[in-house]
Amino acid sequence: MDTRDALRDAAEELYAEKGIDGVTTRGLAERAGVNMAAVNYHFRNKDNLTLEVFRDVARRTVKRRLDSLARIEAEAATENRAPHLWDVVEAFVDAYVNDDTPRTGILLAHLVLQHRVRPTEWTRAIVAQELDDFALRYMAVLHRAVPHLNEREVHWRYHLMVGAVMMSLSDQRTDGRMKRLSDGLANPEDRSQFRQELISFLVASFGSPCGGDGP
Repeated sequence: MDTRDALRDAAEELYAEKGIDGVTTRGLAERAGVNMAAVNYHFRNKDNLTLEVFRDVARRTVKRRLDSLARIEAEAATENRAPHLWDVVEAFVDAYVNDDTPRTGILLAHLVLQHRVRPTEWTRAIVAQELDDFALRYMAVLHRAVPHLNEREVHWRYHLMVGAVMMSLSDQRTDGRMKRLSDGLANPEDRSQFRQELISFLVASFGSPCGGDGP
């Protein structure tokens, strides 16, 4: 692995572990096994490295969700029906909670949270250039799954859905409040339970009989 790739990989690991604000240039260099000057040599500064890492995260997760939407729409067309709401919601949640790319899901959550809470020039660029078109594409499919809602309602519920996902993901800790208050009954660290309950809640929030009972 060359130095540039080592720095990118180290950045992904550290941002997933510590969040965006918890990582320093020194920490990146130490994790990659290079000197601090290498960050500036290959990326000019830490912000450019961060931008590159999270742009790649955004692109990977968008492709994953677009592939899922294409499959969902193809199945609906073959069966001459609207897309099932459960499938459409699952495609959204899957980018954040899955077994094959868990680190990418964590990084996507960090990106979205950073942009919502403390937006920066680089988060604005990534969201506008990589995520906005997907969001509109997703809402178009979502609307076909919930035809009883108008366009305004779909926009509202999409953004409220994002908020629910972000808040629940932020409680995935050993000392999380959800786990503590439920005495372990509701444990977000159980990723299978977490995924199922999150999808069930979101599907119910749309109030649709179309594919709302789960797979």
